[in-house]
Amino acid sequence: MVRAVDRLRSGARPVGVAAVAAALAWLVAHRVLGHAQPFFAPIAAAIALSTSQIQRSRRSVQMVAGVLLGIGIGELLVSTFGTSTAALGVIVFLTMSAALLSGEGVFGEGMMFANQAAASAILVATLHRAGTGSERAIDALVGGGVALVLGVVLFPAHPMKLLRTAEAAVLRALSDVLEELSGFIHRGEEPPPGYALHTGQHVHQLLAALARARSTAHANVRVAPRRWRLRRPVDAEIARVAQLDLLANAVLSLLRAATSAEHRGERPQPALESELETLGTVMARLATIPPPWPRDFAAAFVAQVRLADEEAAVHRGGEDPVVAAILRAVATDLEKVITGESESGRRLRRVAAHRI
Repeated sequence: MVRAVDRLRSGARPVGVAAVAAALAWLVAHRVLGHAQPFFAPIAAAIALSTSQIQRSRRSVQMVAGVLLGIGIGELLVSTFGTSTAALGVIVFLTMSAALLSGEGVFGEGMMFANQAAASAILVATLHRAGTGSERAIDALVGGGVALVLGVVLFPAHPMKLLRTAEAAVLRALSDVLEELSGFIHRGEEPPPGYALHTGQHVHQLLAALARARSTAHANVRVAPRRWRLRRPVDAEIARVAQLDLLANAVLSLLRAATSAEHRGERPQPALESELETLGTVMARLATIPPPWPRDFAAAFVAQVRLADEEAAVHRGGEDPVVAAILRAVATDLEKVITGESESGRRLRRVAAHRI
């Protein structure tokens, strides 16, 4: 129940914007343009904005282009094949095939373009009325235009917030992995069957979300006029959080190496517990405090990370040199996450943070 409420709270703003966009699109198409049943307008607006602030501009473009393609092909094929059951199947097949053929660049990312083309062709075929193709196309343009104006121009997502939210989720997950791994070593237990696979899938899902946040942030500071002034600090922040990909892969490699050592009967040295706990604690703390981190704050964490790195180096010649070597890689990558930014980039991000 708590997670459901959190999802509702985090999605309240984009849902509100989508609802307003759908209503405005209907108003413009119905009252201003005089279209009798402009259902394509609110559908295009609501689906383009949806419940997330991620990749709004891309969704809007894909939505409008897909709807226009579906309407065009649907109108053409209905006049040729009619509206029978078999004809509907042929129309969907040809429409989705056309979407695949034209799915280059932004239209080839995800399935929005092809799905909306097929959905629009189906609506045209099942609700066919002669001479309404151009009207429906205009409705789609109205819906997409309203979505772009509200979602991108007037109320664009803040790129720094998107990056921070995605980064914090990754850091929390990696902290949990190190904490759980430390517990397994302390108790002399093996992880339950499928633990490594399940953990890896979860971490990679969060990395995929981070990649979408990076893509959205990059687009926002170039498309949304209100975010143009943040272009330099956002680009610097994108470069910094990109280090999380390496950090996450190092943590997952550490998990595999440590659990493989257990299976070989070569338990990792208990002394490694302290390094795991130190690095996990640093990640957990970083996840709770949004960057840009003050110099003294970052320096304190870097000192802890370097100490764990030095202690791990001592174990390279012990019974678990592979685990120790990967642990050092985790420490190195975590330090880059903390300090992998120029002083000018840090100042720019600090200015941007005050403007949120």
